[in-house]
Amino acid sequence: MKSSFKIFSISGIPVELHISFLLLMVIIFALAFFGVFTYYVAFLIVLLFFTVVIHEFSHSYVAKRYGVPVERIILLPIGGVSAMGEIPKYPSQELKIAISGPLTNIVIAFLCLIGLLINGGIQSLSWTSFFISNTPTADLNLFLSNFLGINLVLGVFNLLPAFPMDGGRVLRAFLAERMSYVKATKTAASIGKQFAILLVILGIFFNFFLILIAIFIYIGAEQEYNAIMVSSALEGLFVKDIMTRNVDTLTPDIPVADALSTMFRQRHMGYPVMERNHIVGIITFEDISRIPEDNRNIQIKEIMSKNIISAAPNEPVFESFEKISRNNIGRLPVIENNELVGIISKTDVMKALKMLDAKSK
Repeated sequence: MKSSFKIFSISGIPVELHISFLLLMVIIFALAFFGVFTYYVAFLIVLLFFTVVIHEFSHSYVAKRYGVPVERIILLPIGGVSAMGEIPKYPSQELKIAISGPLTNIVIAFLCLIGLLINGGIQSLSWTSFFISNTPTADLNLFLSNFLGINLVLGVFNLLPAFPMDGGRVLRAFLAERMSYVKATKTAASIGKQFAILLVILGIFFNFFLILIAIFIYIGAEQEYNAIMVSSALEGLFVKDIMTRNVDTLTPDIPVADALSTMFRQRHMGYPVMERNHIVGIITFEDISRIPEDNRNIQIKEIMSKNIISAAPNEPVFESFEKISRNNIGRLPVIENNELVGIISKTDVMKALKMLDAKSK
């Protein structure tokens, strides 16, 4: 199941809404409908949505300026993630990319403050006014004060030195100027985990929401560290080094039942589907398992996946592994000059990691 859904694109970058953000919006609007909150609170959630978009687009803009490809933007309630195709070449670049988002929020907050001062509405800086009134308001000063608050909180919160917030990446970039990238990541991730534990303690005594944030931070720090460790271990290893070259394939016109028998006999869970020496799809055991037994006389071209995500022989193994993980698939066909030359699976990568680990001991 996908955890995020594309809603639009900015400058060719897909923007996806994480399911946690969607659920938050639904809950807030439902509570507003039953009178727990005012509709203005729901409006503020929409403001938060646009604020996070601006925050993440700032990251993406700076990244693209440094030639770092941005594959997608994922919007989360406490910020977002700009999924970049590669790690910036220099720590100074990562620092500027990471800090651009929070700085953009702080600049917006400052502009809102100037607007309040010009409009004589500095006294409207109240965090409870929209809870008291039960009707939406179009008051400019109230809007500016709350937009100021959202941007300030989002900007300052993301500067905390803990993954997956921007402050954690700023810290890693600072440390990477003085030590190896892996060690810098390990140190920054460790600080992030300790910060998460502190938030849990504070959450027990003050606010349960802090515990939820702590869990998010801890998991993010662990994932970031594991990703860098895998990337470091696979450094210098290319798809052609570990791919299976003699690939078993199927044709699109064979029945589903025959494809299932082939899977059981050869013990492979997925096959490229070839027609006239060109790959036209991928068929997996998961695809077949959805078909009722009394309907397995249909041809596999009716159920195969035609959205082919592939790898290249000279592609770093870590990049292929990221494709496999991100798309929740088991394998990638390896294509060179429009021809199928191999296949790489998650199992192949895991075996390579085990061999490299054993070799290093």
